[in-house]
Amino acid sequence: MRAPLLALVLLPLLGAAACAGRYPSAHARVRELSATAGVPAAPRDCLVANHVHTLVSDRYSHAPTAANEARAYDPAGLRAAIAAFAGDGVDAIVVTDHNSTYARFDPAIAGAPLTVIPGMEWTTRRGHALQIGFAATSPADAAMPPAWRARVVADDFRRMVVETHRRGGLVIIAHPRVPFRTWPDDTFGADGVEVWGLDSVVIRNRQAVRWWHDRLRRGERLVAVAGTDLHPGAWLRAHRRPLNRVTAATCGEADVLAGLRAGHVLLVDDRDAPRVVLEADGGARPGDTVELAGRAEVELQLRVLAGAGARVRLLGPAGELFTRTLAEPDAAVRLRLRVRPGEFVRAELHRGRRPIALTNPVYFR
Repeated sequence: MRAPLLALVLLPLLGAAACAGRYPSAHARVRELSATAGVPAAPRDCLVANHVHTLVSDRYSHAPTAANEARAYDPAGLRAAIAAFAGDGVDAIVVTDHNSTYARFDPAIAGAPLTVIPGMEWTTRRGHALQIGFAATSPADAAMPPAWRARVVADDFRRMVVETHRRGGLVIIAHPRVPFRTWPDDTFGADGVEVWGLDSVVIRNRQAVRWWHDRLRRGERLVAVAGTDLHPGAWLRAHRRPLNRVTAATCGEADVLAGLRAGHVLLVDDRDAPRVVLEADGGARPGDTVELAGRAEVELQLRVLAGAGARVRLLGPAGELFTRTLAEPDAAVRLRLRVRPGEFVRAELHRGRRPIALTNPVYFR
């Protein structure tokens, strides 16, 4: 009985995953122009691991009482994560334990060989959110959700977002399409969404990307980020990818948070993944807005570094605008795009069905 039951559960998920990456053809809106090699240039960026935990246990997050404080975070897990990511060449990590901010007060952070940005994963039975970079002076300052078995309503989500913003933080919706922890249809004023995480049919990355894309089509501006969801010591969540390349002047906390807030983020499979550089009208990068001022067309430049053999595509609200399998390790494309106010364009890079890079959108107004 177990095999048929498992098939009944997994087949709908796999079928949805197969369809989630399909978009209508809108190739007629694009005209290819002669490109200049080496343009546009890749920006200075920082390699950032988002959504990092220090322990596996959910005991404290389900019952955040004094009796469970020993399970609020794990000092050894924090040090292991810092050492592992530093060894990978990562510049900054965002630590987001479940319903706990204890890790941010660990003295190991001050001497870490990379930037440690504090956060918390607001954890409920109805969805999770990453609260990043908010002000707090003690663990008691955490903006906690309702009790674990309590009913979570829309006002709880809104209050969490408002309180995080009041403290200067960002709210990133975590793995929005996870079964049994599925985020509601509303975004409640969140700043972004984790569209790429653990390689698992349960996390449902393709559906998360489509969910984000559909909200962009509605006119919402949501920063896309990747998250490792690392749980040190767990057999399933021991990987340290995917990552984010955040355009920033320095890799300090303030500059990385500013880059995240602006949407100046390229999501990549790992440190060695190809770089995708998208530019509109000679200067606007992902996260930026281009003022159309009555124009019906804009010029786009797309460059992929170390992407030979991969397939790149451009997407907008009308669907797929352009696609090509790249023959060269440094490929540049120049395009003329018909566009309307309120639209956007973004790029994805794949090897087969596997994503290896994803840009945030350039917006048009």
